[in-house]
Amino acid sequence: MKIIVALEEMIKENEAVIKSIKKQLANHESGESKLSYMGLASAETNLENAQKQLDRNKAKLKDFLSQDLTELIEKEKIKDAIERKNYLNYQKIRIKRDVTKSNDEKIEAMLILDELKGEFFLEDRDLFEIATKSIALSLTLHIDLQKKLIEVKNDFDHAIKDIKGENIAELELLSFRCILVIVHFHVLLTNIQENIEEDKLPAFRGFPKFEDWWIKELWSNHQAYYALYKWKSIISNQCITSEQKRAWEVIFSNWISIKKLLTDKSALGFEYSFAFDTVLRKYCELEEELATSSLESMEELTKAIIAKEDFTIVPKNHKIITEFVTFKREKLDYKDVKKAVAKPTPPKQQ
Repeated sequence: MKIIVALEEMIKENEAVIKSIKKQLANHESGESKLSYMGLASAETNLENAQKQLDRNKAKLKDFLSQDLTELIEKEKIKDAIERKNYLNYQKIRIKRDVTKSNDEKIEAMLILDELKGEFFLEDRDLFEIATKSIALSLTLHIDLQKKLIEVKNDFDHAIKDIKGENIAELELLSFRCILVIVHFHVLLTNIQENIEEDKLPAFRGFPKFEDWWIKELWSNHQAYYALYKWKSIISNQCITSEQKRAWEVIFSNWISIKKLLTDKSALGFEYSFAFDTVLRKYCELEEELATSSLESMEELTKAIIAKEDFTIVPKNHKIITEFVTFKREKLDYKDVKKAVAKPTPPKQQ
């Protein structure tokens, strides 16, 4: 239950604060790090308050654990249903008042809500994500895309309906994210194919197959990371317009994060990952390589390419001090620490 998980997390935070303050006071007692009179009084007060908060949270947790969990779960479901209804009722008002979005994004988001007519639940961030994608690809969410969204949702729900128990319990919130990625990928594929037909370009050869070991060994094997990077680049080169390339960057980021999350769950995520791959193959023509000979061939090819690469070369726009680091320094009034330059040692006199 969410409330139990939240209380357990709060207790951990309380204990960490108490541990930190006790260490501070111990250092003061030993003389290692003396506190001022005001600092000492403040630390003792904070310790007392933190201990009270810890005791309250432990008492709450004990109280909840002593109750009938079935009844609590039912109450939580009712509460979630009420919160969801209120969320939907005030969604248009929130969209209109969102100062972080442009008028075009707000209008597109409102059009999406009008077309869905309450048949489909979209959180604000997901709604704006679709709106932004629609604008970037010069699309408006007309009836065809609405039908596709609902069609993909129905297919995905059907694909995961028989997954039970711990295999699915922690993944329920992931389903809509999977659906979004599939719809976005489908729109990108359709857009590429339409551009090819309109501009009379060579026929689309399809997306290259991905390999599971790239994802499983990501961050632990540089060959897996490099192979995934090259695969991503191949698909990017298949995109015709700059808008499509930007769309692919977003789709790839979401796709790889979902696949990595499921892969890290090992066998518990197999059924769910299979369902995701199945629906993705149907709508986006994206498949995983299963043939051993092809897997071995690609591994050897990757090794050969890596052997020829010069990894000392950095991109032209490489900066160790990024814009965000600069921004963060300003917010924190951070004084940069310059690296000390060692003075040359004068030669010894004879």
